[in-house]
Amino acid sequence: MTANTSFDEKKITRQVIEIALRLGLLIMVLYWCYGIIKPFIDFLLWSVIFAVALYPGYTLLQSKLGGRKIPASILLVTAMILILLVPVILFANSLYEGITFMKSQFEASGNLLPNASEKIAELPVIGPVIYEKWNAFTTHTSEGLQEYAPQLKDVSITVISSVASAGIAFVKLFVSIILAGVVLIYSEEAGKLADGFFIRVIGDNGAEYSHLAKKTIRTVVKGVLGVAFIQSLLLGIGMVIVGVPAAGLLFMISLILGIIQIGIFLVVIPVLIYVFATYSTTTAVLFLIWCIIIAPLDNILKPILLGKGALVPMPIIFIGAIGGFIFSGFVGLFTGAIIFSVGYKLFILWMDQTKNETEIV
Repeated sequence: MTANTSFDEKKITRQVIEIALRLGLLIMVLYWCYGIIKPFIDFLLWSVIFAVALYPGYTLLQSKLGGRKIPASILLVTAMILILLVPVILFANSLYEGITFMKSQFEASGNLLPNASEKIAELPVIGPVIYEKWNAFTTHTSEGLQEYAPQLKDVSITVISSVASAGIAFVKLFVSIILAGVVLIYSEEAGKLADGFFIRVIGDNGAEYSHLAKKTIRTVVKGVLGVAFIQSLLLGIGMVIVGVPAAGLLFMISLILGIIQIGIFLVVIPVLIYVFATYSTTTAVLFLIWCIIIAPLDNILKPILLGKGALVPMPIIFIGAIGGFIFSGFVGLFTGAIIFSVGYKLFILWMDQTKNETEIV
């Protein structure tokens, strides 16, 4: 009896050691694989996101081209690259000038905003009020900026470096779109792989989770990122035509505000005041009409682009975008909003299924 017990203990010990060695080897291999793929995670993540978001358009274009995959993928990728080239061409130089202007303005006067122009005081009814409040705000913020200058210097370095990384982010986007074209060509195999992965990890309901993840990605890309991009781009084009300084920087700010669901009004209102105070009445009125046209576009475009898709709650997108920005810079604004939204939707589905199973039992 004692011999058998000792034999069983040795056998169990040997099995535990073997399992520990296998787990250790598996963890080591996974760690090496992660280290190898880490430099390409952003590219791979974005290529998958673009491929999922563009898949409906790809299938439509493929059917129009007689089922040919490669030409459909090339045309779609080319169109996406041309769309992204528009803000790069329009705002690249202006973005740099905007950052330089803010830096020189702060160094010269200790404030990020110049004093109000005398022309603002000449505006009827609201002119004197805006002039007084503007200069009071400038004075108070200047005092505050001077008081917290060391902290603001650290913050400004972080913000400027994040904005400066926008150029790198656009390069990543271009590369990711090209990779997305390759993924689209093999979309059937990729879809089966994704379904198999979810089934393997979650179980029989894995296909449902996979479908929800794809649907959520398309919803956020079209209903949040797409609308924010269109609205900000149109505002930016208007500012470039009028000649508003730092149009590129203002475009980036409006894009960020659009993504986090605050809206572009925080950019539109001060820009309108500046245009009315600086340019001719005709130019200012035309720009006002342009802003009135594009301001409600999000309410018009979202129902069209979303169709029957349910939009993720605004706080989820806000937290995802801000958290993504803090975690991985400018690119994180996009990936954070998408990944956190997918996680939220999958969590809600899991909770609903758990509730239904409990009620059945």
